[in-house]
Amino acid sequence: MSATGGKLNALIMRAEEITAQQADNDPIKLLLEDLITQAQMTQRRLDRLVKRSDATEEKLFDTNRSLETITENLSRFVPETVVKALMEDGHEQVAEIKRRNLTVFFSDIVGFSTIATRKEPETLANLMMDYFTEMAEICRHYGGTLDQFIGDAMVIFFGDPETNGAKADALAAVNMALDMQDKLNALRAKWQAEGLAQDIHVRMGISTGYCHVGNFGSKERLHYTAIGNAVNEAARIESLAPADAVVMSEDTRKLVLSEIDTISLGHENLKGRDHPVELFRAERNDDKKDVLMTALSGEGYHVVIDHEKLNDDGHVVDALEAAIRQIKSKNL
Repeated sequence: MSATGGKLNALIMRAEEITAQQADNDPIKLLLEDLITQAQMTQRRLDRLVKRSDATEEKLFDTNRSLETITENLSRFVPETVVKALMEDGHEQVAEIKRRNLTVFFSDIVGFSTIATRKEPETLANLMMDYFTEMAEICRHYGGTLDQFIGDAMVIFFGDPETNGAKADALAAVNMALDMQDKLNALRAKWQAEGLAQDIHVRMGISTGYCHVGNFGSKERLHYTAIGNAVNEAARIESLAPADAVVMSEDTRKLVLSEIDTISLGHENLKGRDHPVELFRAERNDDKKDVLMTALSGEGYHVVIDHEKLNDDGHVVDALEAAIRQIKSKNL
């Protein structure tokens, strides 16, 4: 019962007490009895409204919970940036095919076919799930649109459905790639310590230019993606990149030059360009690098610490110091 209903019920009970003390032919008693009847009818209507309200609230809660589940599941199959645009702006935002200035990122694992033949399917599947999960999280952090996985390759673009401007988009793409390479250094140490792999190396290519972006495909199946020279160029640059390197086009370098160190790799003839294109390798200063993971292993010991996921540094330090004391006391 609601607070209002409780007060009304208390007033009815009080009126009934007063009525019981009046004579049967007393006009005040007759008036009170009429008021009590009306109040009881109001009370019943109020109770019905409260029940309907509770039922509606429960339905709304269930609906919101279902929508959250649908959105969460949808974001596993559709880029998170596209899901956000659908939720905020409706279908029109991503349905139309637009011309946008994009910075496009391609990556793949060097010698993946050979690696695949040397690993058991279950081991390879776990390895790729670990790799893609970490890379996708970095992509999400920088606001990139994760276009698709193609075997061992990843395609990501910046500039649609949301853009922070050509320069900011290009910087996000390059910094994302550098963070991915840093994370891969840590992952290789982790995989080696776990006995999974130590030969996973990735090359990355980035290009900037105007593309058509939107839903492409058939009437039955659509894919939100980008088409254009910058996409093709990023793929070709990636195929020319050395292992563990982030290589970009001159168009991208011009946008990030003020904040990213680069080294020229010379000129290359790229399909679609009528003249040789100078390529540049992105470099990060050592003082900008963060230690993401510590992995140590050997005969009788195996330690992996993921610094990004670490919540209680003190507990880990205490545990390591206790282990050191035990090792030292054993050797005394």
